[in-house]
Amino acid sequence: MKKLILAAFVIVTVSSMFLWYSHSVSAASPVFFLKMQGLSPVWGLSEPLSFDQLVAANPLYVFSNPFQEVARLTPARIQDIHSALPQTKVVLHLLCCTMFNPRELDTSVIIVHAALQNTQAEFDNAWVKYQKSFMKNKVGGYVYYKIQKTINYWTNEGDGYLMDPASSFYQDFLYNKIKYHITIGGFDGAYLDLMYPNFMRAFYYSVPMVNGNNITDEQWRNKLISLSRYLQNRKQSDPNLKMRNALIITNSVGGYPSNGPDPIDRVQFNRDLQTQGIQIENPFMDYRTLSTTAWLSTVNRIRDITALRDNRMKGWLNFHSPKWVGDQAECDRHGLYAYSSYLLGNQSPRFAFYFQCRIAPGNLQEPTQNLTHIRLGPALGQYQQVSSSLYLRKYKRGIVLVNPTAGQSTYRPDVNLKDAYSNTVYPKNIIITLPPYTGMVFLRDFSVPTATPTPASSLQCRASCTAPNYWKTPREECGHTTAGATKYWCYIAG
Repeated sequence: MKKLILAAFVIVTVSSMFLWYSHSVSAASPVFFLKMQGLSPVWGLSEPLSFDQLVAANPLYVFSNPFQEVARLTPARIQDIHSALPQTKVVLHLLCCTMFNPRELDTSVIIVHAALQNTQAEFDNAWVKYQKSFMKNKVGGYVYYKIQKTINYWTNEGDGYLMDPASSFYQDFLYNKIKYHITIGGFDGAYLDLMYPNFMRAFYYSVPMVNGNNITDEQWRNKLISLSRYLQNRKQSDPNLKMRNALIITNSVGGYPSNGPDPIDRVQFNRDLQTQGIQIENPFMDYRTLSTTAWLSTVNRIRDITALRDNRMKGWLNFHSPKWVGDQAECDRHGLYAYSSYLLGNQSPRFAFYFQCRIAPGNLQEPTQNLTHIRLGPALGQYQQVSSSLYLRKYKRGIVLVNPTAGQSTYRPDVNLKDAYSNTVYPKNIIITLPPYTGMVFLRDFSVPTATPTPASSLQCRASCTAPNYWKTPREECGHTTAGATKYWCYIAG
């Protein structure tokens, strides 16, 4: 999740992230929603307004990734969260396989971040007694953790070291560090970053060696599986009840190709990890150029991963692309497409969704629509392909449609529908048009406008719209005439 870490510092607005999921639960249970909200890294959760917003949001997860000392969540502040939101889980960001040498660090930002990993005394002890746990490259040098310089956030060679995930020393050390943050720090769990099933060369100054050769992806996976299983087995047998109930989430899916076949079975890898929770990172990034086959493969991957642990897998889908989009409208369109695609696949009521896009330098922006603050209820089966260009999934209180193709698609509903993010109502049997690469979410069984078109009606782009036709409400621009007049969507009676 390195890009998210960079964004958290560069835009100086994110220090903790709040995620909550989209499915409603029974009427007797509290309803959680999903959203990620940035707080100032200077003030963290100390601002009353920010804390009030957190309480009002009722999140499933609070994900803490601080970069300034005053933004760290103290045990007292975590207790405040638990007192107001007893079912919310507060999760701390850690790197899976890195120890820092604090005396070598240059910036306060990385110092705060590194302090969560280890102390100077812990590093010195490992350096003196457990040299074999420090991974080396083919020329005998250490493998250093790498962050490219961005303003005043970076690491140099010698700042952070790649540790062997299969080392008995490091496995014991990491477990005890997690236990410290949970039993003393007050957190409910830890998020382990960079648990990808392929070695991510971009985050290190060199490649580690195994038996005289550069490590293979399979060898790297086996080391991570060893680490994850150790942590889970140790946690399950821990005499401390809070530790047995702790949550360990792994960033263990990302890094797969956008188009083309994926050589790694990422579902099986996460099954082998025996992980409790997972982050799915940056799917549907280049959504306008993503082939339908690749899009469907990603939807199926979401389906299969969230179905682990008997359809109760915890975690979140986290989109935080470094690529710039044109404007807020494109951010909104992309966000709804990603969310609709996620809803086609998701199987777990404990799995969250988060989306941000980059509109301007130093600015990660959420979609205008509050995507996850809707109550669809439980899914009524799996997604269906209703045509060559349209996929549908029904929920108790709504439906989800996605057109992942370069052509226009249409759908005729058998019940009255309402756009989940506007006041637009679609009467039964009216034709709904989905432009290329579009996702839509609807709520079911809403009353229809008085002026109802005939079943053969269609939505057309018009400069004028008179009875028996009627404007789409609220009016939505769809283009301009040759004279420059604005055109709007209009229901045309057939």
